[in-house]
Amino acid sequence: MLLEHVDPVAVAEEASLVLREAWAPPALHYTADYLRWQLGFPGPPAQAVLAREGGEPAGFIGAAPRRFRFRGAASEGYVLSFVSVRPKFQGQGLASRLYAELLDGLRGSGSPIVVFVEARSAAARRVLLKAVEQAGFKLKPLAACQNHGFVPRASARPAQAVATPAQAVDEVIAAIAACDGERVLWSAPDAAQLEHSLRDPRSRRLLRVEEAGRAVGAAAVFLSEIATAAGVDRVPTVDALYLPEPTAERVAAVLRAASEAFAGEATVPVVSAPNLAIVPQDQLRPAGARATGATFDAFVVHPDGAPWLDAEVTNLEVV
Repeated sequence: MLLEHVDPVAVAEEASLVLREAWAPPALHYTADYLRWQLGFPGPPAQAVLAREGGEPAGFIGAAPRRFRFRGAASEGYVLSFVSVRPKFQGQGLASRLYAELLDGLRGSGSPIVVFVEARSAAARRVLLKAVEQAGFKLKPLAACQNHGFVPRASARPAQAVATPAQAVDEVIAAIAACDGERVLWSAPDAAQLEHSLRDPRSRRLLRVEEAGRAVGAAAVFLSEIATAAGVDRVPTVDALYLPEPTAERVAAVLRAASEAFAGEATVPVVSAPNLAIVPQDQLRPAGARATGATFDAFVVHPDGAPWLDAEVTNLEVV
């Protein structure tokens, strides 16, 4: 088995094949265009490892650049994802080797990394923890990200908060700049990353959240593509919340806007919100959000240790 550090954009077709075979439906629809976009964000070079057996793609792992803010300081980092092994190559310890190879390549960057693992996958969690320990990296669990669903319902009470399409990325950057605190590791894309995000091959919107005529936050929403046994479902999805002071009204405004943003394109009436971890639990039900069975464990991984290891929660999109 040959493991090679690769240009993730150049091997997007092979990576797409690995991911689509590795994850049984229902699962994210891993097209080559999606991978080129996700691993093509501005910032430090994306990192990826492709495993081949006899020239045939067998496994893949990638880390995409992101920009973060913690305790007022911005820094570059990565979100590690796309860990996948084709079924006929599973059971050979390949996932562990992929992690080890990628972490070794990331060591020199000194950059922190955020990783998401499905909570129900104990085996995947063990592989990650073992790889991090063997690589000598520091690891800190963050609050779990539980997926929530939202079905819009008519209300006789006027909404106090509204979310509308942002007219410019500067509006979203201003909202991000207001996000602070001692415990949240904020996703903090700059203008170049926000502009790139809008080139998502799936439909995507940036929202401005207002209350009483005053800007109180922002959000990113998109039309997720989920591969099912019957085809591809297109699901309105909340990607990231930028609410420095979240309330049930403000979260509900984002969820309502997401339900209305993709009229004629969405194939299901339910909004999915994979990461509402920055929202206090007692605000979720009043906002109309209902927990589903899907939960992702989130971790900060760092080669040297850093202030990030004091973080307790993140608003980063689950990739």
